[in-house]
Amino acid sequence: MPPIPSSPSPARPSEPSAPTATRRLADVWCEGLSPERCGAFPEECYAATYCDGQRFCTSRRRARGRTCGEEGYYGGEVACCEGLVARCAKKTGDTTCNDERDPEQQPMCLACGDGVCSTLEQRCNCPEDCAVGEKRRKIRYRGSNPEGPRQGDPNVPQGATRPDQCLEFLGDADRVHNCLRAWTWAVLGRNSWDELQDADSISPLTPFDLKLMRCLSLAQGGRRPRSGPNRESCLQALSQSTKDARLDKLLRR
Repeated sequence: MPPIPSSPSPARPSEPSAPTATRRLADVWCEGLSPERCGAFPEECYAATYCDGQRFCTSRRRARGRTCGEEGYYGGEVACCEGLVARCAKKTGDTTCNDERDPEQQPMCLACGDGVCSTLEQRCNCPEDCAVGEKRRKIRYRGSNPEGPRQGDPNVPQGATRPDQCLEFLGDADRVHNCLRAWTWAVLGRNSWDELQDADSISPLTPFDLKLMRCLSLAQGGRRPRSGPNRESCLQALSQSTKDARLDKLLRR
């Protein structure tokens, strides 16, 4: 009688093979590192500085392909491009400056010294271009679109190609105000009537446009301040001095 074949032994599970490559550690949390330890991970982290001088560690963003920081760049991962400087500070509502000592404010690359006060610049972070002094009586302002508001701007009526058409095309005081502000911001990078008094040129706006914008920025009669004119009295005075009949529609209640 032939021998009964024995049942095959169940196969033993194979042992896990050794890893062929070293497993990468978890990503580094740069924001949790001290500035002193930041340099230990140069591929992932870099040390930057807030406007108050406080250093901190943060993640690299590869500067989005930048080799240097263009105008408006902040972050400190790369240096400002040639001709630009890293600055802090911003103006307050009065004549003082805020040096931006608040947390998480970082220096921004600006074209200070080129003789033009751009949208990103003002007298506090770029006095050499934006501050009136003995050597500079007027400021050369420049907005982001010197030709005027971009097509489709919701504050500018369709078909308007000049600032004075804000008053021609619109009958609501607030809408006229917003339209004029859109023009001053596009052309000059400013909305403040006080600042615009220092402009060396306000073309294509006129002094009348700026006076109208100032009147429209004032509180209405029902919210009259303790002193000074309100919107209605300012418009009435402007109407009497200019005899411009277009102002009548803004004075009607």
